[in-house]
Amino acid sequence: MPNQYENEANLEAHVRTTGPEIWRQTEGRVTHFVAGLGTCGTITGNGRFLKGKNPGVQVIGVHPEVGHDIPGVRSLKQLEFTKLFVPKEYDAVVEVSDREAFDMCLRLNREESIIAGPSSAMALVGALKVIEDQPDAVVVIIFPDSSFKYASTFERHFPEVRAGRPDGDPTGEPSPKEQLFSTLVENSRNPHNTCEVDDLRAAIEGDEPPFLLDVRSPEIYARQHVTGARNIPVTELGTRVGELPESREYPIVTLCSLGNLSISGMLVLQSLGYRNVRSLNGGTVAWAEQGLSIDD
Repeated sequence: MPNQYENEANLEAHVRTTGPEIWRQTEGRVTHFVAGLGTCGTITGNGRFLKGKNPGVQVIGVHPEVGHDIPGVRSLKQLEFTKLFVPKEYDAVVEVSDREAFDMCLRLNREESIIAGPSSAMALVGALKVIEDQPDAVVVIIFPDSSFKYASTFERHFPEVRAGRPDGDPTGEPSPKEQLFSTLVENSRNPHNTCEVDDLRAAIEGDEPPFLLDVRSPEIYARQHVTGARNIPVTELGTRVGELPESREYPIVTLCSLGNLSISGMLVLQSLGYRNVRSLNGGTVAWAEQGLSIDD
């Protein structure tokens, strides 16, 4: 039993790893650190490291309301049972309701294509409540979960995300996780994140043609792909950044066969800092159906 609610190795792991990573990636410019309160190893460990580097860094803890339905975090009453909760070391502690957290989950998915779970959304809501909108603020918020862990929880809060039958059901109905994934992917298909064949064709003929990135496996890519598209499988994007445009603002369009895997590619690129990425609806199949240039 590692006893994560009392074992100081929990917070020490963040002193040794997460904190230095945040300091390094922000080049020491971090001004605020925000985390949800569960075991409190994350907030206490990171807070100690970051304040050791710069006492001016604001450390903010976010907790749910009493009787909450957010997995992995604890209300103030529940936090009495964790020895790693040290409020005197935090600059602020803020409460967020279930409704605020789950509504933010949908916003993160639909507006930002970030498929975060309710505790991540809770932390973001808390940050927005207490941090002023300052142009020089560098706010780091920990997102420790994803929506896919909590299909049944989502179904309770959003009846429109109707879960299917259990895995292995002989009727072939989708499982809860499969149904949730399908719903979230469909929510990601908005004009800010996707484009149609006509849009891509016009962009290719424009002054700044986008970087075309096919995210399928090399074998499928070799069978048929849009002329001029580079191939980097979605699972290799993180290790092959050097093959992508140097500017994080350069337009990129992700491609696959039908426009599903390319959504995942788009999300990965956004997580790598690319801010002008869209996925082609209909994929290579739709492109070929309009008689446009294909290599095979």
